[in-house]
Amino acid sequence: MVAVGSWLVLLAAPRLALANFPAPMPVHAVPAHLEVGHQVFDADVAGFRAYLETTRATEPQLYAQLDPQLARLEAQRTEARTVLAVGLIVGVAAIAYAFLGRVDCVQPQVTDPDVQSKLDAFDACNSDNGMHIALFSAIGVASLAAGGIGGALLSPGRDDLLGLVNAHNRLGHEPMRLQLGYDPSGHLARGGLAVTF
Repeated sequence: MVAVGSWLVLLAAPRLALANFPAPMPVHAVPAHLEVGHQVFDADVAGFRAYLETTRATEPQLYAQLDPQLARLEAQRTEARTVLAVGLIVGVAAIAYAFLGRVDCVQPQVTDPDVQSKLDAFDACNSDNGMHIALFSAIGVASLAAGGIGGALLSPGRDDLLGLVNAHNRLGHEPMRLQLGYDPSGHLARGGLAVTF
């Protein structure tokens, strides 16, 4: 019976210790939306494409003028995703090869008459394995970093989207608004602003 009680204490102790920690702070993402009239779209390239497709039949001139600019941003987004994916694949493959591509080093037997030369070969094999791991791990980490940085640099930014919004507002009949910090479903602002160009 004592053993069962001690197990209960061991199981309850971590739970009691965690009960005293404060709850984590919730993370709120600042919502961003494109709004035209009563239509709301995500404030990104895909959201602008969704809006532009709604104008294909009703405003063909607007569509024809904005589609090439948007297609350029979509191609830029695809290039960024490709660079990110290639960096990820090459990085993970290089790190996996760093550990899976090692040579099995055979330790010599003490009773072998040529033990000293085989021991030197064993040490050289281990040294080569260490260099192999270091080299391919470094290549993997560098590929992951280059893919992430390259993807972020190539990805269309907020300025590119604002350029499309401005071009739309110069050409369109109804202004498009970029709303930051506004949730259109709840009609609540979280310390944000609405910008009309």
